Amino acid sequence: MRYFILTWLAFVLVITSSQAQFDREIHDAYGRALILHGLNTGGDAKHSADHQPWIKEKDVDREHTEFGFNSVRYLIFWGVIEPERDQYNEAYLQEVKKRVEWYTSRHMYVILDMHQDVFGYGVGGNGAPAWASAHPLIQNLIPDKWPWWMQNLEPKVIRSYVHFFMYKKHKDLQDHYIKCWQKVAQLFHDNPYVLGYDLMNEPHGGRIIKTLAGGFERRQLSKFYKRLIPAIRSVDTLRYIFFEPRSFGVNFGMKAHLPQVNDTKAGKPMIVYAPHCYPAFVDIGGGYTAKYRNQLSKWYHVREQEQVKHQSPILLGEFGLSPDKKGYDAFLRDLNRQADSIHMSWSYWSNSLGGWSPLKQDLTPSPILWELVRAYPQATAGRLVSYSFDQVSRNFQMEYISDAAIAQPTEIAVPSLLYGHGYDLNITGAKDYKTEVDPVTNTLKVFVLANNSDVKISIKPR
Repeated sequence: MRYFILTWLAFVLVITSSQAQFDREIHDAYGRALILHGLNTGGDAKHSADHQPWIKEKDVDREHTEFGFNSVRYLIFWGVIEPERDQYNEAYLQEVKKRVEWYTSRHMYVILDMHQDVFGYGVGGNGAPAWASAHPLIQNLIPDKWPWWMQNLEPKVIRSYVHFFMYKKHKDLQDHYIKCWQKVAQLFHDNPYVLGYDLMNEPHGGRIIKTLAGGFERRQLSKFYKRLIPAIRSVDTLRYIFFEPRSFGVNFGMKAHLPQVNDTKAGKPMIVYAPHCYPAFVDIGGGYTAKYRNQLSKWYHVREQEQVKHQSPILLGEFGLSPDKKGYDAFLRDLNRQADSIHMSWSYWSNSLGGWSPLKQDLTPSPILWELVRAYPQATAGRLVSYSFDQVSRNFQMEYISDAAIAQPTEIAVPSLLYGHGYDLNITGAKDYKTEVDPVTNTLKVFVLANNSDVKISIKPR
């Protein structure tokens, strides 16, 4: 019994020590802790004629000024960048650059996501170029009425994934993918608001049993990241690297088997764990009912354990639900509450109009928008202790330990969409401070001049 107690205490100490040794938040160039809220932009780009999202610059401005979003996960595609071997689509990259600058000119952070679903364009999916597919496009075996992601069971798709990750036999495929990423990094490495690169959207091993059992992540995916990360670092050492576990199963709440992913640049690591959250049978079943709430809690519990393993912040790269589904609002509120509790940044899927989107086809708000627009600490000048937001009362609470060495203020999103009649602000724990409000975005800026003040901030609508 004594041995059991000592072993348990040792385990707790190791976990506690590990949690204390790494930052739970992404940090900006000033050293402020960032919390990112934004949209995936956008699902419609997968198959649009120019492979760009529907947005115009005025729509980006609306996300920034009205909704309080401070980031975007912007989809790009290997198959569009390199449609033929060693031939790069410079026109496409320049159009991406133009749209990225719509965000970065407003000091919104951009995460570039090399997106793929169902491998690539040669097998009925998106992402990889047709020449990288291992099988020509043939009649699908999976019925159209099944969920789209079940197309990963198509033999031609399985074979394409297996070939891509079978490096010894087909190393040219990964080598081209890596060169594609280097091309992107060269284009964006000097833009300070391009926050980082999401290495591959929802990686999949092809063979389901091997993928679920862990062999894919432990071997092929881990080795793929060990090739790709240093290649990007040879071009850019200032951006964050966002990496994902396998999608199949992990999205539902199962544990990942990915070994610790390490940065290869000198100095402090800049890597972010970026899983997705789509609890099983919530979307394709009867919605978010009481019996599925444990699934969401399980998803978070497992991801926290993996965060400790990887010693990195977490970005929830994708989540979403149709407003037609029962309990969609409870799902988004539960998800956000738990995200806030572990300082998790997020990017909602997606901004494409209608369906799951926060905007309807006519650009008016859908019910989803009211669950995503929140008060939250965008940038904290010190150590962020806790924060919370209640969607019903619209009350916001925050606590942090100030760091006077950081010259820039703490910035809190206070969207005018939620606080149209103003708000009451209460700040305690800091005697020497001043506040400002950005007249365009309504962002609250708090300057605390003393070091190590235990600052508590509350905001309540009038």
